[in-house]
Amino acid sequence: MKKFLSLLALILLITFSASAAQISSVTDNAGLLKPTEIELLNQRIRKVEQAHKIKIGVAFVKSIGGRDMVTASNDFLDKNFANGMNGGIVLLVDMKNRKYEMSTDRRMVERITDMDGISFLKEAFQPELSAGNYYGAVNNFVEGVDELMTYYETNGVAYGQRKPGEIDPIAAVVAAVTAVILGVFIRSFLIGAMSNIHHAMGAIDYLKKNTVKLTENRDTFLFMNVQRRAKSSGGGRRGGGSHGGGGHGGGGGSF
Repeated sequence: MKKFLSLLALILLITFSASAAQISSVTDNAGLLKPTEIELLNQRIRKVEQAHKIKIGVAFVKSIGGRDMVTASNDFLDKNFANGMNGGIVLLVDMKNRKYEMSTDRRMVERITDMDGISFLKEAFQPELSAGNYYGAVNNFVEGVDELMTYYETNGVAYGQRKPGEIDPIAAVVAAVTAVILGVFIRSFLIGAMSNIHHAMGAIDYLKKNTVKLTENRDTFLFMNVQRRAKSSGGGRRGGGSHGGGGHGGGGGSF
């Protein structure tokens, strides 16, 4: 009995130690946030995590020591925040190079896509990050994750994707243009098939002979309209599950 109790106590001690050693949701190794701000952000993150059964991590570091940002953020996610039932997402900020990177795991990629979800988050927190409002940046990041998860749970699809049964506007436009072209073709074919109607070879065929006399032959240039469009660079990491491999998603930038 004593051996059993001792073993049970050891297991509890190990479990408690592992729990106590768990990394905080917000890590500030760059000294940018006040302790009260970190606590408020941790509380907010815990509420969002519990509401959506996910994991969220944020880390400010002085430098990543020359490592690749994508690899560093993926490692940060995998080691500390990859055990969420519905996925995990992290934000890593490198203050030395003034760069940030977000990483999502395989489950979160389905809920927060690289193309639309990550772009939504960037717009939410990057202005505050650039302005030096680090508390506001993290708060906006967490609020954005909450909004995107709520959208997914409400609509059954990720933000930016079509809902089941929703008409694709591009497909509708293509169908309309195709119908117009087909209609013009059919009309022209039917007119051409009529025996008593034919296309004139030139404008002169519509004139009655000897009723019009040209007194001057001159061409006058009126105007020219030229439109130029910038060619897309096609840059940036896009597409679910392509963020450094391993089923990760995400994206980053500078501030």
